[in-house]
Amino acid sequence: MFVLPGSLEGPEPTNQDAVGNLGLIATPAGPVMVQTGGSYRLARWALDQARRLTGRRPVLAIVTQARPEFLMGGTAFEEAGVPVLAHAATAELMAQRCNECLRRLRADLGEAVMRGTRLVLPQRRISGDLALELGGRRIELLHRPGHTAGDLVVLDARSGAGFAGALVPAGRIPELDPGREAAPWRAALRQLARHEGLRTLVPGYGEAGAAPALIEAAGAYLAALDTEVQALLDAGADLLEVQRRVELPAWRHWARYDAFHRRNVQRQYLAAELRWLGAAEPAAPR
Repeated sequence: MFVLPGSLEGPEPTNQDAVGNLGLIATPAGPVMVQTGGSYRLARWALDQARRLTGRRPVLAIVTQARPEFLMGGTAFEEAGVPVLAHAATAELMAQRCNECLRRLRADLGEAVMRGTRLVLPQRRISGDLALELGGRRIELLHRPGHTAGDLVVLDARSGAGFAGALVPAGRIPELDPGREAAPWRAALRQLARHEGLRTLVPGYGEAGAAPALIEAAGAYLAALDTEVQALLDAGADLLEVQRRVELPAWRHWARYDAFHRRNVQRQYLAAELRWLGAAEPAAPR
């Protein structure tokens, strides 16, 4: 198993969109890549690294969720004849919004960085958990929807090492996806923590480590966010006040705090408010 580490920060010309970790699991049938990378050029480099490290071309790439830094390399994999697999919900989300993501990346990073990059949707799509047997090596795909509806964790059953993508960041603020909130993400983390075969975790961002500690750390931020926002909503605070008052200094040293935290507060508040409004609606007359 190999990790090709990327930046904890967002896409910038200096990191050329090499954001987040890419993974490689060597199997007797050939290497399996986890993520395709954030650009065509980065994906070509990752494919070269796979050949250098294993002597073979990858037989499969798995995208763990619809994050631009994990999926924009699909063109290079298509050219190399390597199929890309993702959850059906991830493929749907890619189709809905990733062309706009690519447009923004081109504007922010420049054509030189993004040259050759285009959106390629996964050829293989699954709808739940799946076990792959590759030359006698078992790779488990665990569907744990939390950050997005299509989150997959890629587990190498023999080593007990898993790749969690954005579901479990390390030392980086979890970013709530539009329209989602902390509760399902926390539930997915609790479910993942109960998986007996998972011992080591490669986070989507940051350094690998013991699975329980990394899962607990990500969950602690989400729990604090949920608790603080709900308390102020229950007290009658409006969105602007909640955004002003919900500061979580214990996590201020984590990467992307300034970029993500206030937006997380907004998204959590709006989701909680929608739930409250739904519960407060009067029952329809019979």
